[in-house]
Amino acid sequence: MLDLNRAVALALLAFSSGYAYLAFTYHLLPFELFLSVRPNTMPLALAVGGIVCSIALLIKPQSQEHETEGDGTVNRADGEYLKNPQNYNWIQGIALLVLATFYALFLRSLGFLFCTTAFLILGGILLGERRYTLLISISFTASILVWYLVDQVLTIFLRPWPGWFY
Repeated sequence: MLDLNRAVALALLAFSSGYAYLAFTYHLLPFELFLSVRPNTMPLALAVGGIVCSIALLIKPQSQEHETEGDGTVNRADGEYLKNPQNYNWIQGIALLVLATFYALFLRSLGFLFCTTAFLILGGILLGERRYTLLISISFTASILVWYLVDQVLTIFLRPWPGWFY
């Protein structure tokens, strides 16, 4: 039977297959042929990962009974939860979209490190994380690691500091 998880897995499989085709047929420039990391390397890896995950979800056996958590709550089936839009947390979703918009608007003027760290911290607080020291340290470390990988390893310039620093 096609439940929500299998339907999403099927859509992910279709999307990942198309993405893999587009990434594989991407025309490289002559100087890009001999690079160790080509412009289509990451898209191919993401496509393969999406295909593997969607196939794993499709062949996973379905459980018929509800699982009970340690606190006595019952995990409802996806269909029961999605039938009523009042179950959705609309405020958090819209707030995350607004936060992502502000992140995109201020990324160039405030720099990657500050904007990404602030986005991760505010997004974590918005989603209910209350261990602030852990949240701040992980957000700052993740921002630095992503900047280092993009700027130093992939050699794609990413302005780390605000524009008035330069």
